[in-house]
Amino acid sequence: MPVSGEFADWATELTVRHIPVPVRRATGRRILTAIAGGVGAARVGLVDPAVHVAVGIGGPPEAELIGHAAGRLAAPAAALANGMLIGAARSDPEGVGAAMAVVLPVALAVGQEVKARGDEVLVAVIAGHELACRLAAPDGSRSVGVLGGALAAARLMTLDRDRVRDAVGIAGGFVGEPIGTGGTVGLAGGIAAGNAIIAARLAASGASGPACGLDELCRSWRLRRETVVAGLGAEWACEAHRAATVSDYQFDLETCARLGGSRRDARALVAEVRALAFAPSLDSILALTVKVAAGT
Repeated sequence: MPVSGEFADWATELTVRHIPVPVRRATGRRILTAIAGGVGAARVGLVDPAVHVAVGIGGPPEAELIGHAAGRLAAPAAALANGMLIGAARSDPEGVGAAMAVVLPVALAVGQEVKARGDEVLVAVIAGHELACRLAAPDGSRSVGVLGGALAAARLMTLDRDRVRDAVGIAGGFVGEPIGTGGTVGLAGGIAAGNAIIAARLAASGASGPACGLDELCRSWRLRRETVVAGLGAEWACEAHRAATVSDYQFDLETCARLGGSRRDARALVAEVRALAFAPSLDSILALTVKVAAGT
């Protein structure tokens, strides 16, 4: 079976009960760190061009921006801006962890669009991040976030295994390598997040991707197929991936000090994210990021 088929089968059957608690906790810490970075980038206007473009695109009211009271925008536009906001604050924007700056904005945007439960969003983030971690190079030289983002989007859109495979295959057409350093921070991640949703929507509308697209990528990257899919569902590459180094308590205090938001709002945001597996509202999480960023 092609690698994309293996991941499609696994992702469509995955539930929160199949995911070990340590993996869920590690992912929760990464989500907290990513959202905190996005709030900080929004507060200081680090990627205002992305916000302006996203608002200009507009579209149907599907998803909101981190740290901005811009109202609901089309999900690909929101993912573009949120991907840049999260990516801009990373200390290692080219590292393997950059995949989360693509997968999370996709899951937040599509999760809001389809009104997914919190546990569904968490499962989509973990599935997409697991795919990215299994394909990523140790030096972060591969752009794999769009592949994980497409898998997360397809999972939240409840596509069947064939459409999931197509979504990931189509996303492979958006895989590109960096052509230099510098430029606007977070740009690559934001574009990848928007493209991941477009890939999933194309698959949902009947577009097909190459049946062995991931296999071709593995060959070009000199990855053994057996290594990429080994232990899928039993072993978790994303668990070993570098997690956040701050505790939730440190996040609370440092966010307040750095961003000027109220301690109550910061603690409420931490509580919402920590409870993600228990179906909190994504709307509440995004609304709290606006309050913290505004320093109210």
